[in-house]
Amino acid sequence: MSKKFIIGVELLTGLVIGAAAAAVAVSFIIVFLVDRDLAAESGYMATATAYAISNSIIVTNTLDSFESITEPMIQTGGIEAAVILDSSGEMISGVGISSSEEMPVPAQTNDWYFVQQAGTDLFIGVRPGKSSISTIYRTLIIGLAALTAALSVLAFSAPRYLTRTLIHPLRGILFEADRFSSGSGADPEAAGASFHRLVELLHEREQQLNELREKAEQRADRVEERSGAILSVLGSAVLAIDGNGNLSLFNKQSEELFDLCDDDIMKEFPWERTPVAQKLKPLLLSMSSKGNTSSEFQVRDANARTDRMYSIEISRSRDDDLALLVTDVTRISELEKKIADETAMADIGAASAGISHEMGNTLCALSGFVDLLARGHSDERTLNILFEVKREVDSAQERINSLGHFARSPEPVSANLSRDDIHSICSEACKLDSDRCSVNISLDDISIKADRRLLRSCICNIVKNALEADPSSEVEILINKNDDDLIISVADTGPGLSLDSEEIFRPFRTTKNRSSGNMGLGLSVSRRIIKSMGGELLGENREEGGALFTILFPIQ
Repeated sequence: MSKKFIIGVELLTGLVIGAAAAAVAVSFIIVFLVDRDLAAESGYMATATAYAISNSIIVTNTLDSFESITEPMIQTGGIEAAVILDSSGEMISGVGISSSEEMPVPAQTNDWYFVQQAGTDLFIGVRPGKSSISTIYRTLIIGLAALTAALSVLAFSAPRYLTRTLIHPLRGILFEADRFSSGSGADPEAAGASFHRLVELLHEREQQLNELREKAEQRADRVEERSGAILSVLGSAVLAIDGNGNLSLFNKQSEELFDLCDDDIMKEFPWERTPVAQKLKPLLLSMSSKGNTSSEFQVRDANARTDRMYSIEISRSRDDDLALLVTDVTRISELEKKIADETAMADIGAASAGISHEMGNTLCALSGFVDLLARGHSDERTLNILFEVKREVDSAQERINSLGHFARSPEPVSANLSRDDIHSICSEACKLDSDRCSVNISLDDISIKADRRLLRSCICNIVKNALEADPSSEVEILINKNDDDLIISVADTGPGLSLDSEEIFRPFRTTKNRSSGNMGLGLSVSRRIIKSMGGELLGENREEGGALFTILFPIQ
């Protein structure tokens, strides 16, 4: 019974699809014949029109009536163009044909129908207008031909497909049903038992499929929860953008970095919402054109007034979907730069120590010889020359001493400094130019641990730089605090910093004239001293103009 049923399903499926293909084929032939009849009828009408035009010209005995006869026909769509040619093929008159169009040839050019005027060597040609009905029939012909081919292929392939996907599994089920029924299944009682068994087996398979589906959904939910947990604890911002530029997924870090919310899902990504997004959009375009999958970019942090460094990794699918991983690597970049600076400064310090030692001994000896020469001469010219030599030697000695200080930063002797001590240190620094310097303190009594002598040296160096930067600038020392730190700010009204806020603290970086003994070590040494006492020295430009140096010390 099962074999008869299976063969019947296969035959019925093939017959149905074959009958459909045959019906479509018959429709195709009918439409094709109708379209051919329409084309033939259009040709007959065009030939008749050419005869009518020829007779009208004979009646009027002039070619001038040609245009007046044909133009109304062209306007109504009855014909598309009409020409009069002589026996050599030259056009005598034409309507509806452009000068750039190839001239038709009687009995050779398609879509043109010619008649010879009686008693002359003139040919009147007509090109019929395009019928919308003919266009529809041709479209139907193409569609029906494609449908006939598709149904024919389907009629041959459907039985095989059904055998592979439906009949084989059904044969197994029917075999199982026949196995548990009495008899061979040929009698009505056995057929009923087989049917009931088939229903039971189908019910069991449905239950198994439901259980498998539930387990698959549970596993998918667990995977989604784990993926969400990983994305939430990941330190990088993760984004998914589809091929249309719409946001499809983001994590908590992306929400903070790009100011996203749940309402942005499946909407165009807001590229103009944050500075990071604004910087990211052109970078993605350039990376796509170059085929890169990773890059780095900087964004100015307006609040901290510093640059932040970000790295980006891109994964692109076949459907042009994007997965973006954006990581803030500012801290890593700062640590790498700090390690490189400290390594370079250690090397410079070691070299400076050797140079200062060797040159210091030579300059001390030279200074002594100059003093001995000065004692043995009394004429003014010689004494002036020796004085200049002595001054240059002293200047060179100061440079060597600067190298020595850089090579071996003095160890601070920490002591508790009070509010009055700090005010006194700043007031001493203002004595460098009391007319242009002032101190403003606004805090209660506090206590910090620092070396009074070294702190005074650092503040004096900063004030001296500010005074030398612009002879007309004024310097103000502000002393206040926040919750954790004492803040000593040295602000001037000069031209400001021409170098980067970190570049000015690197050794041998200076904008002053080196011929006057400036080697660019003052700020570098000052920062090292402040850090050795547990503080921090920062530099930046003021918004209103001038430079601002800030010393931070933790409050005890």
